[in-house]
Amino acid sequence: MAKILLFGGTGHIGRAIAQALCERGHQVTAVVRREQTARPLLKSVARFITAEVTQPQTLEGICQGYDVVVSALGKSVSPNDWSKPSFEDVDLQANLNILKEAVESGVGQFMYISAFYSEHFRHLTYFRVHDDFSRALQNSGLRYAIVQPPAVMSSFLDLADMARRGWLVTIGPGTNRTNPISEGDLALVCADLIGQPNTIVSAGGQHVYTRHEINEIIQRLSAPKRKVHRVPAWLLRAALPFWKIVNRNMYDKLAFFNEVIHHDLLAPKVGATRLEDYFVKS
Repeated sequence: MAKILLFGGTGHIGRAIAQALCERGHQVTAVVRREQTARPLLKSVARFITAEVTQPQTLEGICQGYDVVVSALGKSVSPNDWSKPSFEDVDLQANLNILKEAVESGVGQFMYISAFYSEHFRHLTYFRVHDDFSRALQNSGLRYAIVQPPAVMSSFLDLADMARRGWLVTIGPGTNRTNPISEGDLALVCADLIGQPNTIVSAGGQHVYTRHEINEIIQRLSAPKRKVHRVPAWLLRAALPFWKIVNRNMYDKLAFFNEVIHHDLLAPKVGATRLEDYFVKS
């Protein structure tokens, strides 16, 4: 049994990781901003520490006495998230704050949930900050485990609301493919890596979908009487300069979407859950 300190535990991925680790018999402590709101989401976690990861003074000594630090911390890519902190603030700097404490405390292992193919898309903020932190972790001297999903299924949940409103669109041809993995399947990958040697693991689902197929599945399961609309890719590209001036966070998200829809992002097939089954259960 390992003593594990978990950051980002209230997100979809973090909750699944917490449950998987507790089921394996590990002792998990979750670092949260507000215990009162976090406790109902993390019923399997016995202990909580309140801290603000973007404020390093609140993290002093936080890693003392722990065998493993797990970070599922990251800013949401949801267009419904209008929070002020940027990808730079959360995905990079906050994780660097945690890493500094982990190094000073000499933890045995640091596990980080990164992004698949981030090293190839460094011109985009979302991917660059994931890659920057992955490199910092590898150079830290700590034993590391870096897990890289191409997409997690919870990232498509916002599309269900759009589908019910009749707003769901496929941008461009929608023929590029990906194999998203459920958080539960990803959590099992993470649990298997506790105590293992240095490793970088890319993990996707068994089933491959085109971008348009993903939208069609969500539309059918959310509002079958409505249909997925098609929008030419140039419209999104044309909107990017406007958002870059008005709201940099939204620009970074839209630039991320604009990139991934034009590439095949296929990770090794690990997870067993189908997207259809995930949305039925959700």
